[in-house]
Amino acid sequence: MLELSPDLLAILADPETHQPVTLATDAEIEGLKEAIRAGRARRKDGGAIPDQFDGAFLSQGGKVAYLVVDGIPNFLIDERLELHP
Repeated sequence: MLELSPDLLAILADPETHQPVTLATDAEIEGLKEAIRAGRARRKDGGAIPDQFDGAFLSQGGKVAYLVVDGIPNFLIDERLELHP
């Protein structure tokens, strides 16, 4: 699981809505991976979802995920994951 200073997490925000983001727990990451496998998650731009990721930041009530790949958070709106029930 990705480690992050509480002070840094407190200032991070969704780049589209400017709402706070939360660092995904291990259980939420597993749920995200399951949603990807089941086809309930897609990138906003329709691009390929990385096979491996280190963590994720969740926003918009858990409906949006910004992935962390190779230790680097990706807060690009077009590359975020949108989750569908």
